[in-house]
Amino acid sequence: MKRLVMRSRTPSVVVILAIVAVLDPGRLPAGDVSAGPDPAALEAQVLALIDEHAEGAVASVWVGGPDGTALFALDPDAARPSASAIKTAYLVVLFSRYADDLDASPPGLDEALADDHPAMAPYTPAQRDEIRGALRGASARSLGGIMMGSIDAPNHVYNAAASAVTALFGGPEALTEAIHALDPTLAPIASRRYMLAPRDVTGDNEASAAALASVMRMLAVGEVPGAGPGTVEAIRGAILAEDEHLGLDGQHQFKGGSLNTDPMARVRSGWWEAPGAGPIAYAVILSRPGPGDLPRAEAGDRLEEAAAKVTAMVLEAARGGGPGG
Repeated sequence: MKRLVMRSRTPSVVVILAIVAVLDPGRLPAGDVSAGPDPAALEAQVLALIDEHAEGAVASVWVGGPDGTALFALDPDAARPSASAIKTAYLVVLFSRYADDLDASPPGLDEALADDHPAMAPYTPAQRDEIRGALRGASARSLGGIMMGSIDAPNHVYNAAASAVTALFGGPEALTEAIHALDPTLAPIASRRYMLAPRDVTGDNEASAAALASVMRMLAVGEVPGAGPGTVEAIRGAILAEDEHLGLDGQHQFKGGSLNTDPMARVRSGWWEAPGAGPIAYAVILSRPGPGDLPRAEAGDRLEEAAAKVTAMVLEAARGGGPGG
């Protein structure tokens, strides 16, 4: 393996590019993933996009093949706000715990939806009623689908589903322990609050790009520690899927996240299988301290655009069709 390390000319961002010259032919079809983009060219393009659309933002990126080798990595181990992208890890431990009967309602769910439970604190009385109407008696499978956005629901129900999952494990700390028990690569994932709870009281939900991508890589190759093939397939079935995403043909499964409170964040994570090729797993996290001189909504839109463009760029480059590829 040939590994090149590059340092960004932008002081606030450290870029580490891992360029793979030789891949294990037993794990990937010949020509499946490119030998790597030109590091200097891709570094310049990524940083230019961030500066153009989200000046002052910091970024973490991990993109790699099914064997876990990084094809491109930008500050991949930094802890960043994870927003709703952390829910994929929640989904894995949820379905693993209730694998024996995913269509049964998990014990304790209704108690987690009570007015006095901290999971319900962020919601209005009317929203709590709607949440209970949607989630009371729900199966683990439905709870996971709602939480992941593959089953349509209002935003407060979507987030309350994740908070209910957190409560089923005994709270954020216990959920974090369950995630860490899956695999050492998931150690940077930390659940510290219920969804929509204040981010500065018990701490924010965080993850590194490498850890988020590790979850996606496990699912892409169908190898989740302790989970049988049927459970893995059920997990995959709860994740959003498209035949074309970010302008790239092929099968995509993904989970994003967004935060418009400070620090603002946009997250893209998932895996992509181009026609006739094996999967590439990825995670892109962009965060900025606040909106700066921009209206908050505009700053959020710019951060979203930057995250989408960076994701498409590094995926294309990993396949050999993008900048420097």
